[in-house]
Amino acid sequence: MSLITSTSSITALFFNGQIAHIINPWTLTVDFENETITVEKRNWYFIGINKNIIAFRFIRNIRVDEHLFGANISIKATGGWVVANYLSKNDAETIKNSLFEYNKGRNNHIIFS
Repeated sequence: MSLITSTSSITALFFNGQIAHIINPWTLTVDFENETITVEKRNWYFIGINKNIIAFRFIRNIRVDEHLFGANISIKATGGWVVANYLSKNDAETIKNSLFEYNKGRNNHIIFS
């Protein structure tokens, strides 16, 4: 359980009317070894990738917003929000539960405040 990766679901993007994002979906990666969360999205010009990386110690809140198809996961850090849209519901729930289980397993200190 050192790395979890999830990409926006094509079905969720299609049925939620976000067809333009099918060619450049959101990708969320949780790295338990380095204690970081990375949200990536290719920019519209296909030249580069926009990345938001936060450390676990800056996490303040985790929010999962479920739709009929798919779910958005928002993670509040000290400086703002990191959002990955239209992931599958199962992936969003797995990520949330994995982060909470990791936090419970920390004996010396709490990572999330």
